Amino acid sequence: MRKLSLILSILFLGLMQIGCIQEEKEQEASINFKVENSSVTSISILKDNFTNASRLFENNGRISVPLTDGKGHWSVKLSKPIFVTAVIPDKNNQNKSYIFCLSPGDELNVSFASKDEGSTYVVSGAGSENNQPAIQELFKDRSDYNAYRKDSLPGNVFSAIKEKSNKNQKILADYNSKYRPSDEFKEIYALNVNYFPLCKYLEFKGEQKFYIRESFVRNEDSWQAIEDSLINRTPVSNDKMLVFDRYCYFLRTYLTRLKEQLWQHPERLKDYYGTATQEEAVKINSKDPENLLKEKIIEKHFTGKTAEFLYGTLFKEAIDEKEDNLPEIFSRFKQQYPQSQYISYVEPAIQKIEKQRARTLTDKMVFVDNPDSYQSFDDILKLVKGKTVLLDMWGTWCGPCRSEISKNSEAIKSHFKDQGLDYLYIANYDEDKEDKWKELIAYYNLTGTHVLADRTLTADIMKEIKGKGFPTYAIIKKDGTFELSEAGYPMKRDVLIKQIEEALTD
Repeated sequence: MRKLSLILSILFLGLMQIGCIQEEKEQEASINFKVENSSVTSISILKDNFTNASRLFENNGRISVPLTDGKGHWSVKLSKPIFVTAVIPDKNNQNKSYIFCLSPGDELNVSFASKDEGSTYVVSGAGSENNQPAIQELFKDRSDYNAYRKDSLPGNVFSAIKEKSNKNQKILADYNSKYRPSDEFKEIYALNVNYFPLCKYLEFKGEQKFYIRESFVRNEDSWQAIEDSLINRTPVSNDKMLVFDRYCYFLRTYLTRLKEQLWQHPERLKDYYGTATQEEAVKINSKDPENLLKEKIIEKHFTGKTAEFLYGTLFKEAIDEKEDNLPEIFSRFKQQYPQSQYISYVEPAIQKIEKQRARTLTDKMVFVDNPDSYQSFDDILKLVKGKTVLLDMWGTWCGPCRSEISKNSEAIKSHFKDQGLDYLYIANYDEDKEDKWKELIAYYNLTGTHVLADRTLTADIMKEIKGKGFPTYAIIKKDGTFELSEAGYPMKRDVLIKQIEEALTD
């Protein structure tokens, strides 16, 4: 019995020690701020990594640190190093960002002096070896390549990127030699420096097609060859890089650029749709060239936490905008990532989508007869003669259109219930998407009159009402006069409501 008691005591002590060790893993880290020569009363801190669910879905990563007589304190409990961005306004109220590599047990003292000729930082205390101002030079590379925006070939910009990459290598080597930072710092910053050429070149290349257009298309193979060589050397998918917000922003952009490449080169789609033939792949993609295609790209090019993050961005960007196939994609996502922090944020939206999918067309959704007979805005005015009408120029393909409908349609109709306001929805560039058009009318419960416009009608309406893009809203009055919505985009709903109210009283 004594032996059993002794054994149990030893086991208990062992478990207590294990518990202590686990508790010791989480330590407090803090930053003491001192701001001089500035009337600023607070500092903003961006703490959470962009992959964190609350920040991704709620934009909830920013913390305000109040200053008293220019002094402030902020602390956080950590079990591993994180990156923290402090945003400090200078004396001219221009925001200055400083990126800290904060580790458990750090206690930094940061002095910021705002001066006419610039700003200076002094960093001391535990962890200061990882956070000296010299390392900020790695992040000063935002718009140094505009001089190459007219280049039809990539040689010049790639040379400039390599030159900056070499400078970054030297900045890091000099920093490591002078300040002797931690091993964790050396590892992650070495990775960041190595990824710089890939991220910067792909960002530039992705935008260049919009700057030089036809010239880019003619020389696309040259641009692509450099991209391929960079990816072979530094694979795009790397979970360790997710600690850098800039890498996360890059990933979102790169996913979009890959999607656009496949739009421009449909012959490559068969590589993304399993055993589908080329013809079948194009047909599948035509039904959802957004969400489903992004899922296929993520499956093919990304793994691990990087893929999980990109799924999170897919859901974030598609909810309330282009929700096609989201329940099916979400179901597959949950099977692959059953413990994902994103599930609790996405699931309520998926349940709402599934509920809206069950809606059907009703007799309050009126489709005009002989839509091809409507060729001008005058024809539309005759259709609604004697009525006050809210005209919505939209399209099934238009994410912002669908977002505005999702956020505002029911609220506007509720406000003007039984007040004599009619609704006219004209779908544009959707001649070959009639099934999708009717599906979305039921999905969004778009009670009112519907016209599927041809391009002649679209062009004439936009010209007459001076619309500049989609969505465009206009108010047609009983006397046949009309006015463009003043609510802007994103819609200031109260502005549009006031404008409609005035039209109803005329």
